[in-house]
Amino acid sequence: MSAITWADGAKAERDKKWLDPLLVGSNAALTGFYMAFAPTVRVVFRDELVPKTDKPIIYITWHRMNYAATPVFRQVSPRDRPTFIAHNGVASRAFSHQAPVWLGFDVFAFRKGRERSPRDQIIDYIQTTRRPILNLPDSGGPYGKMKPGILEVARACDAVVVPFVVLTEGAATIGKKMKHVLPMPFARLEARRGALLDGHASAADCQRELDALL
Repeated sequence: MSAITWADGAKAERDKKWLDPLLVGSNAALTGFYMAFAPTVRVVFRDELVPKTDKPIIYITWHRMNYAATPVFRQVSPRDRPTFIAHNGVASRAFSHQAPVWLGFDVFAFRKGRERSPRDQIIDYIQTTRRPILNLPDSGGPYGKMKPGILEVARACDAVVVPFVVLTEGAATIGKKMKHVLPMPFARLEARRGALLDGHASAADCQRELDALL
């Protein structure tokens, strides 16, 4: 059964706790929107998305493909679905806490602004659970540019890094700085996987793999 796991102290120190009832509503709205179109969306896999490995897996894709990745991973077995990474801030709690859980994904929420970095908290989660995770390596911008932090996580956990993208037909884009790809009813989604990498890859290696898939 899917659940949210909070890093030590993250739940107790979440921002603006009084907003929680409203944020449950925003998660419910996102879930309802997704479930309304999900039965009509067609997902195809150009490549086998889930690698055969005993190592932890870190899937990476661009932040704008976050919503498109959800129906793709719902097509794989629950045990192979990656954990979504969130935090205890309002922006993350608004759409990335209950909604993924209701859609069948585990969520790990790290604690912002503490003495231990989010990177170390994510390493702890992977080493403890051995769960695959989904990472968006351009979060916070510049968008479409690979940042190297997740490779430090991969090295620490001896994880396999899986670059992938989701190409869409029949999707809307929302947002100004970053154009989120939002599948619409009867959209077609094609998942493409790049070469498997590890923590010793460079940010340029990951950038090259992701760019080649588009």
